[in-house]
Amino acid sequence: MKILADVAQELFSMFVADLRLTLSTLALVALVGLLILWLKLGGALCGLILLLGCVLVLLEATAREAKRRK
Repeated sequence: MKILADVAQELFSMFVADLRLTLSTLALVALVGLLILWLKLGGALCGLILLLGCVLVLLEATAREAKRRK
C-alpha cells in the first residue's frame, strides 16, 4: 500500500509543480469541450485544435522555464 501512496503523491506533485501549465491544459480541454457542445464541431477538427493547443501550452511553459533559469 505504501507504493500506491507514493505514486499518488508523486502524480499530485507533478501537477502542482507547474500550476500555470496544469491550468492552461485544463482550460484548453474545457474550451475544446465547449466547442464540441456549442458549435457541434467534428471530432477531427477538435482533436487538431487540442493537439495544437497542447503543443503551444508546452512551448510556452518550456520558454518560461528556460527564461527563469537564465
